[in-house]
Amino acid sequence: MQWTFEGTVDRQPIRAIGILALLAAVAFGCSPEDVSESAPPVDGPDLSVPTTLPIGSAASTSPPTSQASPVPVPTTAGEPVVEATRPAETGPTPAGDLLFPISDFDTFQETFDRSHPFQPLERFCAPTDPREDEPRETDRGITDQMVTIVQIRTRLEELGRIGMSIPPDGSVSTLEAFAGLVNEECGGVHGRRIDLRVVEAPSLGGAGVDLDTLQAAACIEATEQMPAVLVLDMSGLGSSAVRCVAVDQKVGVVSTGSHPGDLIADANGALVTLSSSAEELMAAAVKSSEERDLLAGRSIAVVVGDSSGQPDSVTSGLIRPLRWLGYEPVLHLLGCEGSATCRVGRETAVSRMIEAGADVVFPLLNLASLPGLVGEMVRQDMPRPTIVQTGFNGQSGDVAARNVASFAGPAAGAFYDGAMVVASEPTGAARLPGGDVPAFDAMCNAEYARASGRPMGITFSPASDTFQTVVEACALMRIVARSVYDAGPDPRRRDVVHALEHLGPVDLPGMLPASVGHRKHALPDGVLELEYGYPCGLDTAGADEPDFGCIVPVGGYRKVD
Repeated sequence: MQWTFEGTVDRQPIRAIGILALLAAVAFGCSPEDVSESAPPVDGPDLSVPTTLPIGSAASTSPPTSQASPVPVPTTAGEPVVEATRPAETGPTPAGDLLFPISDFDTFQETFDRSHPFQPLERFCAPTDPREDEPRETDRGITDQMVTIVQIRTRLEELGRIGMSIPPDGSVSTLEAFAGLVNEECGGVHGRRIDLRVVEAPSLGGAGVDLDTLQAAACIEATEQMPAVLVLDMSGLGSSAVRCVAVDQKVGVVSTGSHPGDLIADANGALVTLSSSAEELMAAAVKSSEERDLLAGRSIAVVVGDSSGQPDSVTSGLIRPLRWLGYEPVLHLLGCEGSATCRVGRETAVSRMIEAGADVVFPLLNLASLPGLVGEMVRQDMPRPTIVQTGFNGQSGDVAARNVASFAGPAAGAFYDGAMVVASEPTGAARLPGGDVPAFDAMCNAEYARASGRPMGITFSPASDTFQTVVEACALMRIVARSVYDAGPDPRRRDVVHALEHLGPVDLPGMLPASVGHRKHALPDGVLELEYGYPCGLDTAGADEPDFGCIVPVGGYRKVD
């Protein structure tokens, strides 16, 4: 791909053919083409302040209040939610109607076989009848007694060394608790126990070795030394490491992250994700922005890091759909230098956005890089643009959003306030008044509390990071158990991968429709519109803890075309 330096050009959208083209882009995917880009990467400082434009309004220099149309929130097996109202002048605009129509919810739930031992809703798993014959060793990682499952845990706590605020990672103990339920209460899987192992991967490059190389080493340890039958990724393993596992080693991966569509396709069923693909999320963000009239007559900027595969995904999923609608976005490429922080050229990129009068910004950076970009916008007194974000690079989670204010300061939180986030998980739905906890989420937390020895009935707050970690771990381990079970009494590794890619309907956090099948390996069937609010105004982490903002749903469920 060739990057050229061009000025920003705003065009009125050619709506009649543009909308059709955008739909085609989502349906058939697209390939990279030339895009306008920003200044060459040059080192620059960091810090932060201003925020997004009110959703659905024209550019403004005064702090806007979000005007997103009220929308909904998922709950337990189809029960309605009470309408919520935005607290006076701060925080995100909560959804008021149902995020997902009850009739459609019920129709989706009818597709499940709840008699499957690893698919009930009232408990994590059900005991199975003991097999009449003895299990036998069939393949590497599948002995007569155990099936080896490996979690590659990215050490996100390392980001604390560069000033990020990262909560304690409970993913290992949580996955162990659910594996324990499979082994101790449900008789294992066809007579074999789940042998859960952990491989550590860095989140920061260093000592002259780039991050992709370090994570690739974790891939080799997991797949060749353990050896894994399936690999679990709960903390944002880089796409190059996932490619190593799923494509190069042909070992199944179950990931919570959003990965490029070409990686998912190249894995040929060996990679399933609890998020929509990167391109699906970005194309959906373009569609939402166009419907909210955020783009017409505006100067559009896109910021992305040069990590492996990311510029291509942004070109396919975002730049091309924008151009098909008649807009001319300017791409600002930041250098990451093989590390987790993409900051080379940041100061230049912001100054060029200011010169071009950019009033819509798609900041598609990772957790470690976004706060610095927002801080630099504040430092250079950039007029607040409308910010449109996606779940790509984990930016739909509270941890990523809170770091804008905790790392770059309150002014950065205020600048980022009102950012629209298009994602496939209902982050913050539990914060909305009247919202019930979905049945799957409640079951997972109750079962985890029991398995981990907590007092009966004592679970975590539904709005907490821990609660969400528990539900994600529960979903991943159920997918593992279902795949191994469906592969048959004495499967080979390839049988487990085949079962993984043909599971059909799957329970995910929030219980929104999700499925995996032939040529569909990004599980969510749709996306939601969320919004970051600073301060949160809906809940606080604790009486003595600072409020760094939060995310809640503000737009209804939309199927991915």
